[in-house]
Amino acid sequence: MTRTQQFHDHHFTELAFQARHLSPLRRLYRQMLAGCLADEFSFRASPGLHANMTWQYATSPAALAEFEHCLSESDLGESLSIVDGDSRLLAACFVIVDGDTPIQDFHVDYGQSEIPAGVTGTMLTPLIAFDPPFGHLDCREGLREFEYRYRIGEAILFDGKFEHRPQLAGSIEGGARVLVSWSIATEDERYRFAIQRVIDSQMPT
Repeated sequence: MTRTQQFHDHHFTELAFQARHLSPLRRLYRQMLAGCLADEFSFRASPGLHANMTWQYATSPAALAEFEHCLSESDLGESLSIVDGDSRLLAACFVIVDGDTPIQDFHVDYGQSEIPAGVTGTMLTPLIAFDPPFGHLDCREGLREFEYRYRIGEAILFDGKFEHRPQLAGSIEGGARVLVSWSIATEDERYRFAIQRVIDSQMPT
């Protein structure tokens, strides 16, 4: 089964890539934390799924271009053809968990009825290695529940209708769990407005 077939039949697939392609994003993340970004780079924080989670969205063209460059220069770029055959990057962020992760309900990223399966995708990969207390991803496909384990050099790409949740997990004092997240969607005009409305609801104003 190809990755495209797996994505459309099971609503998720996995991609491997050379971790060195994350180096520019790691540098950008360190600069963001240190408050020393160049003028053309900007991020804004948005509340995540719980009190200890923050989404740091790339809000300038230059910042978003760094996430796009990671796709174009690595095997992660295949994600754009897996989702609906011809898709684009709508948004990207660093997902930062600083503290414990409480139990969460399963959810989907694009639950709206006007957005069908197969036209949106979220791709996640760890920016830095996970320490043992950090949780991974609980997934549900129909009646089957399973765990996806984050690893450097591997990413999960899942459909907007794929049920998932961050695992209940502990934390390390002074250490944060950091994921890179790419939001991908079809170019089909029939769904563009509804998809953009979801993205706008998550991004800071």
